[in-house]
This record gives sequence, structure tokens and C-alpha cells, in this order.
Amino acid sequence: MLDVQVDEFTLVLQTTKRPNYIEEWQGMAIKIIEEFVRLSKIEDVLGKLEDATQTLPQGYSNGFTCEGATYYFAIAYHVDFIQMGICIKFSAHAWMEYRKRYELLFGQSIQLHQFLANVNNNTIYTSRLSRIDIAIDFINEKVSVNTIYNQLSKKNQIVRTAYGRKNNSNLSGITQNNITSTFYLGTKGKNIKALLRVYDKKKEQLETMGNRYEEALQYESWVRFEASYKGAYAHDISNKLESTKTDTELKDLLVSALTDRYQFYYAKSDRLTTFSKKMLDLLNQKSFMFSSPSPRMNLLEQSQKHVLNGSGLFPYLYKVWTIWGDEGLKKCLAFLYEEFENYE
Repeated sequence: MLDVQVDEFTLVLQTTKRPNYIEEWQGMAIKIIEEFVRLSKIEDVLGKLEDATQTLPQGYSNGFTCEGATYYFAIAYHVDFIQMGICIKFSAHAWMEYRKRYELLFGQSIQLHQFLANVNNNTIYTSRLSRIDIAIDFINEKVSVNTIYNQLSKKNQIVRTAYGRKNNSNLSGITQNNITSTFYLGTKGKNIKALLRVYDKKKEQLETMGNRYEEALQYESWVRFEASYKGAYAHDISNKLESTKTDTELKDLLVSALTDRYQFYYAKSDRLTTFSKKMLDLLNQKSFMFSSPSPRMNLLEQSQKHVLNGSGLFPYLYKVWTIWGDEGLKKCLAFLYEEFENYE
């Protein structure tokens, strides 16, 4: 099974009417944010906004995040630099939560093109993407990250653009015990406009107990091809999203954006690899539905909330502390850790 999705994205809003004086900018920025929040229904979907200082996108001075969020979402602006606009940053987890809760609240799914159409329905600001990460997942498809990396390293496979030009991006990998579970085509950096990351998504989720941990347990294998586009590349995708009306059109745009720069070929036969061909075959699908975020993804978060609020663990630890103090609490936690090691 192949799945296509927008992983994370950053949107920048620009005012349609510049203030006469810099002192007017902050009030104008707040009005733009209020309009964005109204059109996106952010507070209905993700919860009440609160001032944020420690978690703002780099370079921004003021902003907001959602109360009690377990994911990264931020709205930010700089009081002295109008040209920086207003930054709306969705992490992958935040966008997944937004889509899931939106569907529960309003009884219909929402994808990026619909979200942008909603928030652009105004006269006081314009918007465009400054970053977008596009993911194509190979689920139970017997694709090996280690094999692809080794083939690329040995020049048995090469990467080309859709126009046939060789993609000479730098190849680097993360290898442990002679097994590569992640590799990159391109170089990480502030001014880099394109980067492809190919990695074992199942391994990542299981090792980090990520927000899709329960989902990962259901799969035999899960490999992700994730292209990150910034600057002019993201702007181009943003422009094309304006005319995107259906899920099938969005799927075609996302798949094309990734495969236009990254197509894998066998060097000797000069033929597309099996996995690249499967990506391109997605363009032939005339009807397409994006997968909805599964309620299973929230099980770990729910378990954590239960431990903190409803399980009685913390009242128990409080009683230990009131009777035996800090030393007693430390011994109690050490005892629980020993018990956990024997837990099956």
C-alpha cells in the first residue's frame, strides 16, 4: 500500500495594506492573526491560544501557541520587521491533530488545499507556503532503506529529475551495525531549497514511541520518502494549490512535486526502479482518498493523561512523600523502576 500526505508546512501571511508607521504594525498583525484564527477555526479545533515566548519560529519576537499542546504549532510575528510577515507553523503532529479534530467536529475531512482556500477568504492578507514536506509511504511493500542506500553508494542506482537530468545531490546516511535506516539526498541548511529524506518510519516510531506508535505496530514494514521544499520551490507549490479543487488533484500535485526531482533508476539498464515506478503509477489513479488520521494514534497520549490525572499514581506518590519525604519518594520510584523491568 502507498500513502501520500502533507507532513508539515509553514505558511506566511503578508498584509495587503502596509502601515504608515512601524508603531502601527503590531496592532495590524494582531488583527490579521484574529482573522486567520477565525477563518481556520484554530481555537475550535486545537484549543485556546496563549502567548508563547520559548517556542517561536526562529527570528520572530512575538506569538501564540495552543494551551497544553503536545505538538508544535505556532503563530508568530516580529514587532519591528513587517516584511517577515506572520508565520504559521504546523508540525506534522499538529497538522494530523488538526485534520483529525476538524473531521470529528464538522463531519468532513480537510486537506491542505481546502485549508488554504478557507484561510485565504479575506481582504486583509495574502498567504503562501515558505516550507512544505511531502511524504510518500510504502507500507508492507518490502522496500529496504539499507538496500537503496547501498545501491546508490555503489552507483548501481542513480537519481534523475523528471526531465532526465542526473540529480547530483549529496548522499549521506545514518548507519548502525552496518545497517542504514535513514539517508538523505541533499544537504541540511538554512538556504537549501530541496532535501529528500528516506527512512524506516516504523523503526523511528517504535524507538521514539512517536505519535503514530500504535499504527506502526500494525505494519510489517513502513518506509517513507519525504521531500522538504523551501523558498521558491514551496512558493511554486503554493501557487498551484490555489487551483487545486479535489483530493485527486492534490494527490497528483504532491506526487509530481516529489517525483519531478527524485526518480530512481537502475544504472545498467537505465530503467526505473520498482519503487519509483509505483510512485509514478499513483498519477494514473483517477480517484483517490487520503487516509484519515486514526484514533489509534492518540492511545499513547490518552494513556499518559490517564497516568497523570486518573490512575491514582500521583496521589500515591504524594502520600509516600508526605510520610517519608524526598528520600522515601526516591526509594519508592526506584522500587517502581525495578518492578517495571520485570513487567511483561
